[in-house]
Amino acid sequence: MLDKLRVFLVVLEEGSLRRAADRLRISQSAITRQMQSLELDLGGRVLERTSVGVRPTNGGQALAERAKSLLADYDSAMAEVRRMNLGESERLRIGYIASAVQEYLSPALAVLRRAYPKLKVKMLDQTPGEMIIALRQGKIDLAMTLHGINLLSRDFYARKLATVRSLVALPVSHRLATERQVSLSQLKGETFVRGSDDVVPGYTQRVSQFCRKYGGFRPRLGTIERADGLVETLAMAANEEMISIQPAFISHLKVPNVVLVPIADGGATWDLFVVWQRGKIANPLRTLLSELNLKSQ
Repeated sequence: MLDKLRVFLVVLEEGSLRRAADRLRISQSAITRQMQSLELDLGGRVLERTSVGVRPTNGGQALAERAKSLLADYDSAMAEVRRMNLGESERLRIGYIASAVQEYLSPALAVLRRAYPKLKVKMLDQTPGEMIIALRQGKIDLAMTLHGINLLSRDFYARKLATVRSLVALPVSHRLATERQVSLSQLKGETFVRGSDDVVPGYTQRVSQFCRKYGGFRPRLGTIERADGLVETLAMAANEEMISIQPAFISHLKVPNVVLVPIADGGATWDLFVVWQRGKIANPLRTLLSELNLKSQ
């Protein structure tokens, strides 16, 4: 039936069975048979002959108006299903660490937007814990995260984007606040901020490894109230005279009463990962991964 409707609309646009046949590259007799079959299905005529061609009957005019909407809806639905089956989408949802976006993600996003100007990119500033939940619930297509990779790599594609050195966030009045860099051994006896496993899974274990391996001590850990974002967390920690080890890409942040000092120990590094859903890769996502120099499977 849909094929007959398409032919019917072409016949109306051309106003002639012959011209419609030429346009569709089929015989005029084939079009005649399809129109006769359409009229049989509908129980009445939809076309009438004139001295210059054909025109719609009243019923044919009503059919044409509804057929255009019907076919447009059908084509749209089929295209959407086809995109889904191919892993295509008109949107891309990205969970990210805000402090890392400018350096690592923004240049690739600029290329992506030029390549797909109609693509809707939804950016979600999330904690690593929130990204894990969002990935598992299918609410984001890609995440850029430092933490929890051991929880994600079994169920998602994960590739390392960068290895980043560390810095320490110190209260502005701290004895080491004016140093150009500090070693972890100089931080023995300090109280380090403990990271909540549901917010930054694996963070506390990583900091403890740094302190033991490069500083030769087991860190004393302290807890602060849940804060909105990293800047507030670091500011609250400084008010409690606690310190925090962080990746160096946060060095551009302006935190009240806090100084960010590089860690001298070169092995105290963080791996920044890009994680995305398994399955077929949509072309926009493939382009983004290519710009990030990551293999998209």
